[in-house]
Amino acid sequence: MKRALTCCLQRLLAFLAAIGIAALLSFTAGAASLDFAESRHAGDWLRHPVYGDPSFDAFHRLPGNPIYRGAPPFEWPVNGFFFFDPPSSHWYVFVGDYGRGYLTPPSRCLLFRSTDQGRSWTNLGVVLHGDPQMFDHGGHTPDVSVVYAEGRYHMVYDWGQPDFNAEGGLAYAWAERPEGPWHRALQPITRNSTLTKLNGRYQRTYAATLLRRAHDWLILGMMDHPPRSWALFAMTAPRPEGPYSDRHLVRQVEGDYFHPPLLEFYPAFAQDGFVYAPATSVALNRNFNAIFRAPLEQAEQPSAWTLFQYGSVWHSEDRENERFGIWGQTFSGFVDGQGTLQAMFPSRDAEGRGTINLAQRPWNEPFRERGFVLSGHQGPSLTLLRLAYDDFTLDAEIRLRGTLRLLMDYAAPLGPNTPSSDASLHPLMNTRHLALKVDPTQWSLLRQEPAGQSRTIASGPLDEGQDRILHAERRKNRLAIRLDGRERWAGPLPATESPDPSGVLGLRVEANSHVVVDRFRLQGTPKPARMNFLWTEALLGAGESPEDWSETSNPSFRYGSGVVSKGMTARAKWNVIGHAFTLWSPRGPGYGSVEVRVDGRIAATLDLHAAREISSQPVWAATYSCDTYHTVCLAAKSGHIPVDCLEVTSGR
Repeated sequence: MKRALTCCLQRLLAFLAAIGIAALLSFTAGAASLDFAESRHAGDWLRHPVYGDPSFDAFHRLPGNPIYRGAPPFEWPVNGFFFFDPPSSHWYVFVGDYGRGYLTPPSRCLLFRSTDQGRSWTNLGVVLHGDPQMFDHGGHTPDVSVVYAEGRYHMVYDWGQPDFNAEGGLAYAWAERPEGPWHRALQPITRNSTLTKLNGRYQRTYAATLLRRAHDWLILGMMDHPPRSWALFAMTAPRPEGPYSDRHLVRQVEGDYFHPPLLEFYPAFAQDGFVYAPATSVALNRNFNAIFRAPLEQAEQPSAWTLFQYGSVWHSEDRENERFGIWGQTFSGFVDGQGTLQAMFPSRDAEGRGTINLAQRPWNEPFRERGFVLSGHQGPSLTLLRLAYDDFTLDAEIRLRGTLRLLMDYAAPLGPNTPSSDASLHPLMNTRHLALKVDPTQWSLLRQEPAGQSRTIASGPLDEGQDRILHAERRKNRLAIRLDGRERWAGPLPATESPDPSGVLGLRVEANSHVVVDRFRLQGTPKPARMNFLWTEALLGAGESPEDWSETSNPSFRYGSGVVSKGMTARAKWNVIGHAFTLWSPRGPGYGSVEVRVDGRIAATLDLHAAREISSQPVWAATYSCDTYHTVCLAAKSGHIPVDCLEVTSGR
């Protein structure tokens, strides 16, 4: 009992640190009016590496962006390291300069210097490139991190032969000044082809941050198993050049703990005795970010790491130099003497060229007071409230470019269209709900049916503009809508093929769309929201390869599709936020038994074998006291196992 209470308290503290205590208070039933555009309600919105992130972050851009824009043949300057030089107080940006597609020509490292805290920049040119006589054979030397210590500058950098997928790793260099010359060690720190695979899959080392500790040196770096899984590893050495210890995975999707998938780290930074590791999603939109942290002196230990902030870390501005969101790894930053987090971030412009940009925010004030951003870049983004309303009055103020949908009675299942990088919304996410669609010059009230049909209930013209004021009232089966001060619709809603109204509200922006929500005030009685997560979410969350599963279109699965494991050691994992879970699954003659683990602890063992095929139904359910981050993992015990969907209840 004591252990359970301690676990619950730890999760509660982590939850409060990430979203603020006001988000929990907002779960109180009977609240008359709540404005979900206030940052104290940030935790009431669903955010996800694939679906998108309604971000309340307080970053604002510095004048003069971008400080660098790619040009042929180096069209993708899409990584970088932002370095504050203690002796001179100058700012430096080391830029990983790639050709489009990364492979050709061989990448290099450029250096930019500012002597006036970012108001102006000087391009100092190439400071690191391959050498035919070195281990890289004249190949790639793009991404670096730099530390000033003991009167010298120390660098760890990526290297790769001309085909870096065949050979590469990490290497060390030093210099007397940031501008160089940089003296490269004759042998690399890691050579990927000689490394033992961790977890049977992680071998390639790249995107490393070098950090000085009290008595040794630490490297935090990336390992990948593309296109499905990425992991953060650590290794230590008594000297910056090495020799380094074995690699230890400190964050990975294979763990039973909550870990959002598809995240790439690099670079990290140290502040007040902690190391912070921002990470950006490599889903299609690249508009979700998280921050992990650990005490610097224990950062090589997996148990020292926690999820410090989940979402609301970063937003993209509606500017041509940020058209693709963050592109590359993630932002690079340091906290200056005035307590400001200074950040460099890479993106791509409307023509697909890489851009290097600057932003800042108060370190101790990560959120703006009100207003959030939801952006669609190469694909749509979606967010839902983790509270539901049967009847409601909504008053919203938005600034929109592109197409937005207000989602009502949302009952569609959630999941990526593929469990891999560049994932977007599953087609089933555009079913089973009512939507008010707002285009630049037209509005439409739509019913999205379970089979995918879209029925237009009503539509009409709009005056062209970006500022919209929305008022909607729902009473039983009647809906009234005012848009920009004019009544657009009032009447009973037609019958639907969907189940009973869910009461779940949300927002969806289409590709190449951008919305700022300044007000989203709801009057009504909130209740817990129920959401269903597909099997694609479970494979994504475990870093599983679809090649190890047989996808089937079968009415015995709840939404008509599912997967069945090919091997006998299958594993699936949902990373979810909520307090109650119901596992849906079919039973049949071809299935075996499965172990259900919640947050790493065995919750049940289920026998899914049956003499005849039985359609999907609840096979396990549990309720927990903490409405926070949880993992629900399935591990095969015997035979082949089906994976269908998980129903999650969130909010109080």
